[in-house]
Amino acid sequence: MPGAWEYPKPNVLVVVLSGRELVTTAWAESWRTLMFPDRSNRTFLYGMPFDHARSTGCKRTLETGHEYLFFLDDDVILPPDTIHRLIARNKDIVGGLYYRRQLPPAPVMMRDVEGKGGEWITEYQPGSLVEADLIGSGCMLVKRKVLEIMPPPWFEWKCDPFRWPELKPYDRCSEDYDFCRKARALGFKLYVDTSIQCAHAGLSVASAQGFTPLQLP
Repeated sequence: MPGAWEYPKPNVLVVVLSGRELVTTAWAESWRTLMFPDRSNRTFLYGMPFDHARSTGCKRTLETGHEYLFFLDDDVILPPDTIHRLIARNKDIVGGLYYRRQLPPAPVMMRDVEGKGGEWITEYQPGSLVEADLIGSGCMLVKRKVLEIMPPPWFEWKCDPFRWPELKPYDRCSEDYDFCRKARALGFKLYVDTSIQCAHAGLSVASAQGFTPLQLP
């Protein structure tokens, strides 16, 4: 029998966040065809605020010895080989491309402009790797070392002016953008792989063309 040190470490912890405990048929089909790396594990987190859920995923990644954390939201539909392709990019923090589910449509990646907040990055070379200041965590791969260096809580919802009265309006942000700002302050860079085209879907799909009814491929 091999010693414990001879067993390979777990590679990727896939954390699925669900706010409703319900998914579309299209999401379920994409989950069924999603290709998971060897030595990956999966867990579903629900029934808690998203910032708490994401920080819980970070904590579990460290506790279980995984080398990567992959976040997937229950309304983001992925190409089957997404996780493998993101790992191959060998970046500390990298995500796939998806559009916000609000008008006007814009890819969920931004430049952080001091004194103004985020500005959407809408001009990029399709299929390229784009460096951004703020990216969405609905499809995000994070290396373990980021979580080891960044003190908890890793994600905080900073939109509430009653909880965060000291923040200026342009500094208030969702939990994923808060994580991005903390990571950048520690010297990490963030990227979006625009060759990984995801659908951000509820009853409709958000894309560069706007909103269209959700349909199976």
